[in-house]
Amino acid sequence: MAFSAQPDLARLENSPPDLLRWQKARQQLLARQPTAALPLYRHLTEHFPGLPHLWFEYGTAAGNDLDFALAVQALARAELLAVADAPLLLLIGQQYHRLRQSDRARACFQRAVAADPSSIHARLSWAAWLERARRLPEAWQQTEECLRLNSRDDRALYYRAFLLHRQEQRHEAENLLRDLAAKEPRDPDVKVSCLHLLGVVLDELGNYGEAMTWLLRAKAAQRQAADVAALEQSYDKADFRRRKLLAQLTPPLIRQWREAGPVLPFRHKLALLGGHPRSGTTL
Repeated sequence: MAFSAQPDLARLENSPPDLLRWQKARQQLLARQPTAALPLYRHLTEHFPGLPHLWFEYGTAAGNDLDFALAVQALARAELLAVADAPLLLLIGQQYHRLRQSDRARACFQRAVAADPSSIHARLSWAAWLERARRLPEAWQQTEECLRLNSRDDRALYYRAFLLHRQEQRHEAENLLRDLAAKEPRDPDVKVSCLHLLGVVLDELGNYGEAMTWLLRAKAAQRQAADVAALEQSYDKADFRRRKLLAQLTPPLIRQWREAGPVLPFRHKLALLGGHPRSGTTL
């Protein structure tokens, strides 16, 4: 059952204290302070339950605070209210994807395409989900439909090349990526992805020297598009905390843990593995 957001939106707009609460909640959400934002979103959703964007932000804050049950509950309410709002359905689907709710993400991407069949962004989001699910023919179909809508869309052209690469059609992917790189895509993300993938394809084809050239161009483009200094600073801080923690895990401390607790019989030897998040190691 869907509800109209208009009455609640009108009431919210006529309530300056609640508008200030929403503004403050958004600021805390953007500042990565979800714990502080949650009570504000709880109040807002209780008093204005018909606003899907409130529920979406509430679910995002809950997910950032690691309250996954609340996050799914709030996002499900946002999904129910979004009805035919393709952009919001895409955002909800992306949050579901972050929460590893694959089926819910799929449903949102499909609904977004149904709500706005002319949306290339919606179709490519749906294609990306299909690719992750290894449903490459269907992903290809959605991508080709995007190019039927706009044959010069850089995002769709890149994704066609990406799918060609996924299907090990490297020469075809190379030709398309070279043409796209020569166009200098305006979207910085598309540009970086194009240059990087071209380097990867050339490396797989054995053209190592030119592959490195394109990878360096991708790196330079990324530095122009993002605040790399801030990313490096954040990475260095996380690496420092990790090293500090690991330095405290000395053999005497581990022996102390063993002596403090009961010895339980195990069938196999145990190993303590430590590594940086997203290091490429799957345990």
